[in-house]
Amino acid sequence: MPEVIANNDARYAYDIVKTICTEVGPGSPGSSQERERAAIIKKELESHLGTGNVAVEEFTVAPAAFLSPYPGAFSMILAVLLNISIGRLAGVSPWLTSIAALVFSIASPLPFIFEFYLGLELIDPFFKKKQSVNVIGTLRRPGTKNVKRLLILSGHHDSAPENTWLRLLGYGFFFLTTTYFIGLVTMLVMSIIQLAGVITGNADLVRTGTLGWVLLAYPIVPSIIFALFSTRGRKNGGTVPGAVDNLAASALAVAMCRFLVNNPSYIPADTEIRFVSFGSEEAGLRGSRRYVERHLDELKRLDTRLLNFEMVAHPQIAILTSDVNGTMKHSPEMVKTVVAAAQRAGVPYKVRSAYIGVGTDAAPFSRAGLKATTLLPFKVPQQQVAFYHQKWDGPEVLTMEPLLNVLKLSFEWVRNGGE
Repeated sequence: MPEVIANNDARYAYDIVKTICTEVGPGSPGSSQERERAAIIKKELESHLGTGNVAVEEFTVAPAAFLSPYPGAFSMILAVLLNISIGRLAGVSPWLTSIAALVFSIASPLPFIFEFYLGLELIDPFFKKKQSVNVIGTLRRPGTKNVKRLLILSGHHDSAPENTWLRLLGYGFFFLTTTYFIGLVTMLVMSIIQLAGVITGNADLVRTGTLGWVLLAYPIVPSIIFALFSTRGRKNGGTVPGAVDNLAASALAVAMCRFLVNNPSYIPADTEIRFVSFGSEEAGLRGSRRYVERHLDELKRLDTRLLNFEMVAHPQIAILTSDVNGTMKHSPEMVKTVVAAAQRAGVPYKVRSAYIGVGTDAAPFSRAGLKATTLLPFKVPQQQVAFYHQKWDGPEVLTMEPLLNVLKLSFEWVRNGGE
């Protein structure tokens, strides 16, 4: 018996990625190139659904805020300067410099903790705003009038700024990342010791808590360098094509749209399916966040279930039980339905929680109490070192098997109504 989902469906998705990378190139959040990438996806959806069933929703984003190295790096620089200047500035109380050093030591990791680790918008109001777009295609089985459930298949069409240290150091990136966190802790501990010495009037304790050349050489200065130059390549759409991260995902959503339009009998009754390509995921999941904020009442009313695709590059599909570095739990019921779909499809899979560095467009849905999860067919650290957030993330790194496996799983999930 022939497969329902065939190689030509995966090839179609691949061709969309290749077209976008060739005709547009990289498209960082809020750039004109990101909008051009979205326009191609919109055109493809319209070719299957008609213009009346495809919408573009604009939203405001501060692209530089999410991965901006400057607030944290400059806070650390100020903490270092204040720490080593204690007792050396005429007319300035040691109390003032030591307290200020501690304050800036505490402030250094806050942008990382709130923006990156927790996925909150802490410093966005202070950065330049731009416009980004989400593209939404809508499909129902012919004759359907009353919708009782909404299924969403999604990816994102923007690309990331280049990760400087992965590009230059390969596996050395992980060592330098560890150094950065050691630097944050060291700076905080030294500031606490120094202030304790001031409070107790213990000069030896003050000296112990004052940075010397050894700690400046490692880990403090390397930490500052890591933070200041963590990313590059934001102008003119950037330098990262983003074929795996994450054009392939948006293209797969379009491919599923094409298949279901041609095979409407597989669309469950009383069900609406949306094919969504989010913008500005690389700016901190802003597109999916704005979409949930705008449609929350409707999403809750329709018993919405979202199956998000992310970095489709490896045959084995990771089904995520959590998101945003493991801080956001996905619905166990949703994960169970996706596991069942993977088993029916006969594709390799594993169930796992999100690790540090993983934040996907499923997170805003789960945060709002909706059922959602993400498929993450990506091998860490091998593929991460090879092309993640680097200029080598082009169509040539894509292979058919991962694309086909995601399509097979998604088809089984959709035909069973997300059950």
